[in-house]
Amino acid sequence: MIFDNKEIKLENLEPEHEYKCDSEILYNNHKFTNASKIIKTDFGSPGEPQIIFCRSEAAHQGVITWNPPQRSFHNFTLCYIKETEKDCLNLDKNLIKYDLQNLKPYTKYVLSLHAYIIAKVQRNGSAAMCHFTTKSAPPSQVWNMTVSMTSDNSMHVKCRPPRDRNGPHERYHLEVEAGNTLVRNESHKNCDFRVKDLQYSTDYTFKAYFHNGDYPGEPFILHHSTSYNSKALIAFLAFLIIVTSIALLVVLYKIYDLHKKRSCNLDEQQELVERDDEKQLMNVEPIHADILLETYKRKIADEGRLFLAEFQSIPRVFSKFPIKEARKPFNQNKNRYVDILPYDYNRVELSEINGDAGSNYINASYIDGFKEPRKYIAAQGPRDETVDDFWRMIWEQKATVIVMVTRCEEGNRNKCAEYWPSMEEGTRAFGDVVVKINQHKRCPDYIIQKLNIVNKKEKATGREVTHIQFTSWPDHGVPEDPHLLLKLRRRVNAFSNFFSGPIVVHCSAGVGRTGTYIGIDAMLEGLEAENKVDVYGYVVKLRRQRCLMVQVEAQYILIHQALVEYNQFGETEVNLSELHPYLHNMKKRDPPSEPSPLEAEFQRLPSYRSWRTQHIGNQEENKSKNRNSNVIPYDYNRVPLKHELEMSKESEHDSDESSDDDSDSEEPSKYINASFIMSYWKPEVMIAAQGPLKETIGDFWQMIFQRKVKVIVMLTELKHGDQEICAQYWGEGKQTYGDIEVDLKDTDKSSTYTLRVFELRHSKRKDSRTVYQYQYTNWSVEQLPAEPKELISMIQVVKQKLPQKNSSEGNKHHKSTPLLIHCRDGSQQTGIFCALLNLLESAETEEVVDIFQVVKALRKARPGMVSTFEQYQFLYDVIASTYPAQNGQVKKNNHQEDKIEFDNEVDKVKQDANCVNPLGAPEKLPEAKEQAEGSEPTSGTEGPEHSVNGPASPALNQGS
Repeated sequence: MIFDNKEIKLENLEPEHEYKCDSEILYNNHKFTNASKIIKTDFGSPGEPQIIFCRSEAAHQGVITWNPPQRSFHNFTLCYIKETEKDCLNLDKNLIKYDLQNLKPYTKYVLSLHAYIIAKVQRNGSAAMCHFTTKSAPPSQVWNMTVSMTSDNSMHVKCRPPRDRNGPHERYHLEVEAGNTLVRNESHKNCDFRVKDLQYSTDYTFKAYFHNGDYPGEPFILHHSTSYNSKALIAFLAFLIIVTSIALLVVLYKIYDLHKKRSCNLDEQQELVERDDEKQLMNVEPIHADILLETYKRKIADEGRLFLAEFQSIPRVFSKFPIKEARKPFNQNKNRYVDILPYDYNRVELSEINGDAGSNYINASYIDGFKEPRKYIAAQGPRDETVDDFWRMIWEQKATVIVMVTRCEEGNRNKCAEYWPSMEEGTRAFGDVVVKINQHKRCPDYIIQKLNIVNKKEKATGREVTHIQFTSWPDHGVPEDPHLLLKLRRRVNAFSNFFSGPIVVHCSAGVGRTGTYIGIDAMLEGLEAENKVDVYGYVVKLRRQRCLMVQVEAQYILIHQALVEYNQFGETEVNLSELHPYLHNMKKRDPPSEPSPLEAEFQRLPSYRSWRTQHIGNQEENKSKNRNSNVIPYDYNRVPLKHELEMSKESEHDSDESSDDDSDSEEPSKYINASFIMSYWKPEVMIAAQGPLKETIGDFWQMIFQRKVKVIVMLTELKHGDQEICAQYWGEGKQTYGDIEVDLKDTDKSSTYTLRVFELRHSKRKDSRTVYQYQYTNWSVEQLPAEPKELISMIQVVKQKLPQKNSSEGNKHHKSTPLLIHCRDGSQQTGIFCALLNLLESAETEEVVDIFQVVKALRKARPGMVSTFEQYQFLYDVIASTYPAQNGQVKKNNHQEDKIEFDNEVDKVKQDANCVNPLGAPEKLPEAKEQAEGSEPTSGTEGPEHSVNGPASPALNQGS
């Protein structure tokens, strides 16, 4: 062919064929050049497959067979459609048969099958079509079945249709059985049955199910009983009312007659009751200090059986002491609880106001100390109506210390009126007494307020009153650590003096927690004076002076626990101003062959080995996740990892605040070698973890993300010699570990530590989080830090990255755990770091340190914490060097940050928040519901209520 243009279009070629093209260029019939090229045509459209067999012979299956098309193709696409749903499958070209699975019973399916070729574009061939209907199957269960009575012996039964009928027909059946006997069998087109003429007062079983013509469904079963024959009962009731009325008249006459006789013998019966009160008391010997621990262990054995017997033998109220004033009508509304009232003989009497009846009454009692008469006043928590009377009592009794052992609200229940002014308010008048707040100091377990009071009607100068509010008593039960109450006692005794009036102690009712604190204080005086204690005898004495003092068995046991704690470990708290001479004396050996007092103190530390279970960490599948078989987290405070399914469910409503139901301890969770550690201010804001293994890096980052960790403190190198002691759990730039993407944003090295800044993202969440890692490297394994000042400096920097404390959160637990510390095994260096952090907080807040108690608490939280004497002594030395003393005054080193704890004018946090929740109280395992205060306390003008609801076991109740 000869053409004048530059290109030619060839048509009607065969697909998938090779063609050879020869070309020449002619000019004036002269050949200039020729060329030859082989070209191959593209694929054509495939043909239509031929369906041979298309059928369903089962409820959930179908089969299709076919012959392939004649033309070339690559694969098949099989689509099957039911109603509006369409599913498509990509099938291999060599297949000529396919079995469809998981189909819906009794459903029509339309199938289309076509071949296709993938070239420059995908070309689909013509589709072959067929259809079939799957076989029927048993229907699903009917649902939302209800049985309601229409009369005493008639029932109306209804239910909703099954979600899957799976068959051609529709019929509902109801079977009614009495015992094992079928009494009714009905069938309707709708699930609506009215069953009449049943037997009266009979239990029936109703079974409803659906039948689709081929199969019956699973029955829905409900049990219901018919009523008695009310009509027949009316006549009997009328007769019974008449007989009862006659009997009541007879009984009333008998009561009147007995009352006349009883009034004649009242004195004789009262004497009998008094003898019964004394008769039930037990003969319990005082306990010598040398056998105090042994005696406690013996009595607490067998679920505290001996303690319970002692406690229950003490009368709740000694009836020989009259209670008349408190029950007078004009005084009843001044009582918080109707059954917790002061005896007349030792009640606190106020001065009368203008001769008004009841103006001298307040619900408060004088209580004797160990040797000192009327050392205390035990009072109920003031109500709104009695706040003026309370301050009148403080003024008249010349009290200078108030111990408040409750919060204003606990568990949404009013426990005590807020009877002091806020820092913002400054001054408030309560009747004739004007109260001014001068200082407000917040500590983890208590709040100290310095108040000044004056009486407008007297010319006397004002008085200083110290108000100490203990905020770590849990809503239910008692404090887990008796050391907290010993610490409270030290604070109270530091403010009381010989010349002041009685120490006023109150909770809500003024008996439970109040009696417990007074019992601990008095018995410690006895232990110090006589080297023995008579707890039983003193609690009996308390009950003779105010009813229900030490209200429940748990409080009675707590007094013994506090005495054991004091007797075993003594006073270990030290003021910073006295630390240097104290430490100097503690290090002396006298004689040189004997341990120094500091060594002896360290030896008194409990090891707490096997004190709690470690089942999870010792499970076979988890053993490989532990670096050190001796450092396994306790089950009670291990850090649980939620599975990804749970995480994705929570992702829609995730926030910085935890839900009230943490559910960590209930839901199944993954294991990681990490423990929650108590901080100075609140529980569970620190995590102590081992250095990640290569196979646990993903879990490590998952823990950081789930717990919203903000700061990681790394106290180790990656290797010690040739041995890996911590896997490198980060890399340059972005790295992905499971569902967590970790992006290293910045690295800053100083002479002391390396700071790395990470940005974390979760694959199923939108937000990102910034995490700071401080790696302190100047600390070799099994050694002490080479430069303690550098470590202290880094701790101060780390603290600035953490959220500021907020006491209004109280002891509420959070999923957010801002600080994670790890070394090789999560104990050696980690224990020292956690101890220093808590000690520095205590020193800066209270200017005291208790290294013994801090280490003791860490050992209870995780094995191996501060395990050597060298580490223990190091803590003393570091604190002493951090706070040098000059002329008896503590001076902070210049690397210490200044903190102001006394707010003299304006408190930035509203005062009422201080009386709602405890500050950093440790989590208490639930023991029993609080019933000692029973009904909800009243407020405003409402009357008082009962403190208890019936004869509950004292061991299962918690007092005021």
